Amino acid sequence: MRVSRKQGILLLAGYMTYIVMGALVIELLENDHHERLEEATFRMKAQFFSNYTALSPEEVEVFIQKLVKAVRLGIDPVGTKPHDKHSSWDFANSFFFVGTMLATIGYGNLCPQTADGQIFCVIFALFGIPFNLICLNYIGFFVSRICETCAEKVYWKENKKTAKYLFFYVVLGIQMFLILPSFLFQWMEDWTYSEAVYFTFITLSTIGFGDYLIGRKHDRTYFMGYRLLAATWIVIGLAWIAVLFDLVSSLLEPPAPVRRRSSARRESSGDNITLSQRGQSVRFSVTESTSTSLQSRGD
Repeated sequence: MRVSRKQGILLLAGYMTYIVMGALVIELLENDHHERLEEATFRMKAQFFSNYTALSPEEVEVFIQKLVKAVRLGIDPVGTKPHDKHSSWDFANSFFFVGTMLATIGYGNLCPQTADGQIFCVIFALFGIPFNLICLNYIGFFVSRICETCAEKVYWKENKKTAKYLFFYVVLGIQMFLILPSFLFQWMEDWTYSEAVYFTFITLSTIGFGDYLIGRKHDRTYFMGYRLLAATWIVIGLAWIAVLFDLVSSLLEPPAPVRRRSSARRESSGDNITLSQRGQSVRFSVTESTSTSLQSRGD
């Protein structure tokens, strides 16, 4: 998609406004309900510890099932009281949730529980996912132009233009979207570097297992805007990796001249026909379809 710079700025501004509005709405719909569930979970946990010696195995099993369900709803039951640092549905988490929803990553650690929140997600994603694809297309075009400009600075043979472009695109992209972000996630989340690289690729490829998550440890302090920065990284990184996959696919296809030569050979292959008239012979070749047509006319 070729758009002007002004159109691109308006497109991205509209996209960011759409995400911000979605984050505000989902926070409004889900935050109070989630806090009530969290308080109920900690009350249940306190009652269990105050009387666990008198409980039957069946009652213990019920408690475990309820606790597992709470964890699946995004509640962290560690501690003796609800966590006051930040809510699971504060603006930063809501912004990150909305961004990953439109990117179709789907970590699965946080999801709307109210009927209003679920309906809103359906409607929001129905229009937001196509909007996201349009923006990714534009961002991917912009990033590819930057890499193409860098590639032109180095002298390579003209017949290796695609190869040198791919080389710069891969090298610069890996540094910007895999290596450097992995260092940040390693530092902020207390992961090993291999775990951070694993998380970045699983996220940008939209696999989204959900086994590694950012900004979810209540015993760690995250700087302001950490999850907002991560959401921005996801949007730009998705555009980069989408163009990368497209480039790799194009390299696996045969080049156009080869396809044309192969097609020409197929067209030239056929039956040889010799016509004799007044002692002179003329020999020429026709395609199989033409030969079949001539034979049918002769019959």
